[in-house]
Amino acid sequence: MMEAAEILSTARSSDVPSSWVVLPLRRRQVGLSILGWIVGTVMGLGLFIGLFLATWPDNFEHGAASIIVTGFFLALLVFTGIGSFWLLIRETMRLFRADRSIIVITPYMYCKQDGDKIDLVPLEEVGYLTTKGTTAPGTRASWATYNAPKATVDAADQDISSTNSVRRLFTFRRRNPRGPTSVSFIDLRTDKRVMVTDDHSYAHPFELGATLSSYVEARMRNMEDQVRKR
Repeated sequence: MMEAAEILSTARSSDVPSSWVVLPLRRRQVGLSILGWIVGTVMGLGLFIGLFLATWPDNFEHGAASIIVTGFFLALLVFTGIGSFWLLIRETMRLFRADRSIIVITPYMYCKQDGDKIDLVPLEEVGYLTTKGTTAPGTRASWATYNAPKATVDAADQDISSTNSVRRLFTFRRRNPRGPTSVSFIDLRTDKRVMVTDDHSYAHPFELGATLSSYVEARMRNMEDQVRKR
């Protein structure tokens, strides 16, 4: 079985197997995210300063109600500004390590590198794969492998458990998209949740989740076929 270093080296080479899905971090997508957080930081902190200067000290000298209302809006603005600034720093760091950020799906393994952190999980150990908060894009990417959902079915949110006859039961659940966008699964070796993505920085989350699901299903079918042939 290939180790993480070998998978990552092959994924970055000019001789990538056609059966692999290789998704490097999309710098342009991260750059757009950085611009958005810059705007959020400037607006949040800028409006906080403006509101503070406009209300101090008058609004804090006219009873508890005035203090509570003014304090609420000031807290909201400073929270927005500081939160945006923190996310700005996080996204900037991601951009700096873009050459060490990649997702690779092979017929046997899932591998993700994010800086110094590497997740390496055999596909047969991928369980309860979940895609949330997103619908299928209008056009399917060339690398994606999944069946487009029918018009009458909302395939925005899937809970997929990879299966074999003893360890797990395959389920498929669809519902309206809600909550933050994310693709994740449980590593059945450790029962820990592995986050695949929580944004569009590698690919469209729906396509990424659906493609990983199809690889897991194919791996389980191959393993079951091998067992029957023995």
